[in-house]
Amino acid sequence: MKEEIFHRAIHRQVLIVYVVTTPPGGRDGASWSGRWAAYCVPVAGNSHTKEAETWRTAGAKLGEAEARAFWPALIADLDERIYWNP
Repeated sequence: MKEEIFHRAIHRQVLIVYVVTTPPGGRDGASWSGRWAAYCVPVAGNSHTKEAETWRTAGAKLGEAEARAFWPALIADLDERIYWNP
C-alpha cells in the first residue's frame, strides 16, 4: 500500500496528521480503494513537515468525528474516494 501524509497545525506544538493508504498505482478508475485515519501529535514546533512523521510513535488516533472537524476540505476530497479506517 502507498502511504501519504498530510498535516495541519492546530498549535505551534500540536499537529493533526492524516494518513491515507492506497493501493500501488493510485486511482483504479473513478475511485481509490484506500483508507484514512488521523492522529493528534505533540511536537517541538521546529519543523512540522519532519515532525509529522512521528505520528506512529507519538500520535494518538482521533475518532472520525474529531478528524473530520479539524480539516473539512481535505475530508470532503477524501470522502469521494477513500474510506475511514476505524
